[in-house]
Amino acid sequence: MTAHSPNDMLYQLKARYVEIGLISSIVEATEEAPATLVILFDEIGQEHRNIHMELSFLPGLADADEAGLYFLQTFVTLAEEVPAAHYRELLSLAAKLNTTLPLGAFGLFEDTGVAYFKHNCMLQASNGDSANVKSIDIQSGLILHLHQLYFDGLLEVAIEGAPAASVLDKLPV
Repeated sequence: MTAHSPNDMLYQLKARYVEIGLISSIVEATEEAPATLVILFDEIGQEHRNIHMELSFLPGLADADEAGLYFLQTFVTLAEEVPAAHYRELLSLAAKLNTTLPLGAFGLFEDTGVAYFKHNCMLQASNGDSANVKSIDIQSGLILHLHQLYFDGLLEVAIEGAPAASVLDKLPV
């Protein structure tokens, strides 16, 4: 199967994930946002929470597109409405974890109180769709593993207000 646009890879990934039983959907592109593959992963961390991993190709990069380079963004919202009183500790924990991550980063939008994980990667059209889809799938598995390791600790700081240092002592870093 060959894609005619980078978004076709999202459809290939969706088909792959649906085939193995994951709940996945494509949110079609609008003027404000690119097409996005949303995958539900359940039973994350010891608290068995759900996350939605969002994959989309960054729009507005015509020069890169013409050169056959596509930038894929993976985004996971960890928590919404994090209390401002918890920002400092959450950012401290994120900074410490980010130095050990093999890819991506945890962060916080201070203007909205949204804690997140974000990773961008570049794919080359010349690699072919099946190689790119396989690469995205492998990287998504690693991102999922990072959430298995750190999701509970990040939420403990973001939502419950636990001190970053005490949570960090319990995490594998």
